Amino acid sequence: MEKYKSIVEEVLSITKKKGVQADCILDTNSVLSLKSEDQELAEHKVSSSLVLGVRVIKENKIGTSYSESWDKESLNDMVNEAIDFSKYTKVEPLEKIDLKRADFLDGTISKIFQEDDTSLQEKIDFTYALESEVKKIDKSVKSTPYNNFSQNEGQRIYGNHLGTFCGQKSRTFSCYTSALIERDGQQSMHYHANIGRQFKDLSLADVARESYFHADKLLGAKAIATGDYDIIFTTDELSDLFGCFSSLFSGKAAMNNLNPWKDKLGKQLADSSFSMIDNPTLDSAYYYAPFDDEGHITKECTLFDKGKLNTFYHNSVTSKHFKTENTFHGSRSPRGTLSVTGTNKIIQPCSSTDEMVKKDKYFEVIKMQGLHSGADSISGNFSFGASGYLKEGDEIIQAVSGITVSGNFFSLLKEIKDIGNVTHGTTSLDFFSPIIRFAGLRIAGA
Repeated sequence: MEKYKSIVEEVLSITKKKGVQADCILDTNSVLSLKSEDQELAEHKVSSSLVLGVRVIKENKIGTSYSESWDKESLNDMVNEAIDFSKYTKVEPLEKIDLKRADFLDGTISKIFQEDDTSLQEKIDFTYALESEVKKIDKSVKSTPYNNFSQNEGQRIYGNHLGTFCGQKSRTFSCYTSALIERDGQQSMHYHANIGRQFKDLSLADVARESYFHADKLLGAKAIATGDYDIIFTTDELSDLFGCFSSLFSGKAAMNNLNPWKDKLGKQLADSSFSMIDNPTLDSAYYYAPFDDEGHITKECTLFDKGKLNTFYHNSVTSKHFKTENTFHGSRSPRGTLSVTGTNKIIQPCSSTDEMVKKDKYFEVIKMQGLHSGADSISGNFSFGASGYLKEGDEIIQAVSGITVSGNFFSLLKEIKDIGNVTHGTTSLDFFSPIIRFAGLRIAGA
């Protein structure tokens, strides 16, 4: 980490000589990707990258630039480009780089970065097994068209002209496989992923079993009758739905008059059973962010409290604009400008058991198609294709496909019928929620 910190220090030394406020972000990334096909490696790819970006402030104007080279000439050119670019931008009186902290904040902990002594051959054998394990389950598995093992090691360094420095290293492992089933002239496919901080965290059995289970159950799925149905989303699909409407939680979007909730802080926008927090250092989460991209130490914040909108995600600029507390969700990539983003969202559990939430007939959404193109964050309207199961309790009444689910996100939050008492995480472990039953969404089917 010291090597890359010195590069950031060199950039800030150049900006200091030129008399501008500045901060710099450096990202490195190294990826190993393996894919198999018919028990042979279809892909063995190793790639690496380094990107650093500088933000300068001169006469209250902001300039940014980035480089993928770190020789002295490239660093000088990058700083000069940022300063030149600032001449053509508008005055931003609220955007300052004023965080001063003496000690280096090292966000690297054993949870997110552990040494790896697994051999390449073990990883290749695992990739082959991703393909073969699914086929062992049932001879009707025609193929596993999508399977992959990947290992990613990343590093981020933040520094500013006042001597504030933060850094973090992380290592992750992930895999996925799929099952394409052909039976009685019909086909069905599903895939499942797994993620871990160590190679041994990956569960071959889990990805094979889940891929096969849903491919098998959805074989011969058909549309259900058009009508209004109670709906339960899997945690992954619920996360995707909330992701489509992430701008509703953005102080930046509110500042730019692009957030319909701009003037609704403190208002009852959801059922009183609904509370949601954001915790960047949640122990059970995969994502861990002890500092934001302005160098601030992060903290937990409450987005919804018993149905009332409590706050937006804020950085140093949006919090000044609204004269409110900074939630320390400043976000900036080496190539980008300052914005805001969330971390680990956690919907709080209530008192009902999962069995109570699943009582009586409902539709469980396990896969959505066209969600992002069918969602409007201003009106709240959404429409997407879906597949899943018509259920009663845990019993599958009918496998379902070829339907369209439509509704309104604002109404959805008010039409919560029940919330469970057990928290479930997404595959990526960055969104956590109990089972939530939403009342009466429209399904266009047969």
